[in-house]
Amino acid sequence: MLSPFVIPQQTVTIMHLNMRQSAKALMLSALLLCVLAACTPGVETSEAQEQKQQQERQQGKDETGAETKDMDNVSGDPVLTSQRYFDLLAAGEFEQAYVMWAPNTPTGEGGSDLFERSMLAYQSFDGKTMGDARTEGAAGTLYAEVPVQVSGLRRGESFSRGGTMELARCNDVPGCSDDERRWKIRAINLEEE
Repeated sequence: MLSPFVIPQQTVTIMHLNMRQSAKALMLSALLLCVLAACTPGVETSEAQEQKQQQERQQGKDETGAETKDMDNVSGDPVLTSQRYFDLLAAGEFEQAYVMWAPNTPTGEGGSDLFERSMLAYQSFDGKTMGDARTEGAAGTLYAEVPVQVSGLRRGESFSRGGTMELARCNDVPGCSDDERRWKIRAINLEEE
C-alpha cells in the first residue's frame, strides 16, 4: 500500500511535463501579447506618453491639447485671454474656464457647478477670436471688446454665431493685485439666430 505522502515516479514525470508545457504556453501567450501591444496603434507606453507630453508642453499645449501660454502674456492681452477661454471649453476644462469670469457677473455669481452643468449641454464647441480687441480705459479700469465666432453642437442642434466678448481688468494703478491685473470676462454677447 502506498503512503499518502509518496507519489509514484510515473505521476511525478507526467506532472513535470504538464508544468513545463504550461510554462511554455504561458511564456508564448505573454510574448504574443507583447507583440500585439507593440503593433496596436494608439497604445503608448508610459515613457512614450511622457515624451509626447513634454513635446506638447514645448509646443505650447497642455495634456488636454489646449494651447498654454505664459499666464503673464495671456493676462496682458484680451485676445489671448479670450482664445484661452475657448480652448479650455473645447478641452472640457470647465473649472479653469469658470475662473476666467469676473466674480461680479451673473456667470461668476452662479458658481462653478452651475457653469459646468450648463456646459454639459454642448456635444461639441469651437470658439475663435476674429480680430483685434477694442480697448478703452476709465477710472483705473481697462475694458476690452473682442470679436468672436462660436460654433458647435448643443442639445443635438448645430449652431454658429458671431458676437463679442467683453473683458475688464485693473489699469495697473497702485494697490491692484496680480489677479486684478488679469483680464476677466464680463459678458459674451452673441448675435441672435
